[in-house]
Amino acid sequence: MKNRKESVAQLRKNLPYGSFQKIRARLMNKGIRFSLQYISRCLDPDQPDYNQIIIEEAIKLVAEDSVRMHDLRQKIELLNNPS
Repeated sequence: MKNRKESVAQLRKNLPYGSFQKIRARLMNKGIRFSLQYISRCLDPDQPDYNQIIIEEAIKLVAEDSVRMHDLRQKIELLNNPS
C-alpha cells in the first residue's frame, strides 16, 4: 500500500478543476463546514493536515468524474461511428 503522501498526491492529480469548491459545497449540504484553504491543505501531500471526511469526499468526486468522462467518451464514439 502506498504511503499517505503518495496516495494524496495521486488523488489530487485526479481531481477535476474546481474540485475544492465542489467538495466544500457537497460537505456544506451535509452540514459540514470547512474553508477552501483547509480543504486544499488536507489534499496537499506536503502538508501534515489529514481529514478523513475531506479525503473520502474527494475520492467520491474523482469516482463520479471518472464515470461521467467514460459516459462522454462512449457518446462521442457513437457520434463518430453511427450504425
